[in-house]
Amino acid sequence: MEKLEQMQRTVQRANEIEASFQQASDALTEKESGMATGDLYSWMQGSLRRFQRNYRVEIPQIGSVSTPENVNCLASFPYKQASLTIAGTAYYHDLGRFIADFENAFPLMRVMNLNLDMNPSPTSADRDKLAFKMDIITLVKPSKT
Repeated sequence: MEKLEQMQRTVQRANEIEASFQQASDALTEKESGMATGDLYSWMQGSLRRFQRNYRVEIPQIGSVSTPENVNCLASFPYKQASLTIAGTAYYHDLGRFIADFENAFPLMRVMNLNLDMNPSPTSADRDKLAFKMDIITLVKPSKT
């Protein structure tokens, strides 16, 4: 009798469970909408250029995008990651603000391997600028195949 009552309660909760599943599925779809898709170079370069407009950071060098590979910090993670190397110049505070705001604006992207050097060919106007090089890592949305 107890087993029957437990099964009936479970059946009654079916709509609640289905609604919870749909809510989680919708949240995942919303998060995936911010992931890189299609032509990864165009997607990453376009996102970077649109974001860069509001900052005094010069990025004349954009490398090629790596082939998507397994995420190297989480085992059995269902998404791939791709990286893009960029280099440029900026003043220290402008670069710091750019990186912080970039990672807040793109929560599925991360700046890694940041290298800072003195500007190798400064003019009198930008002798206080730093030269930087960094990798931008992004999650890649899986294709629907």
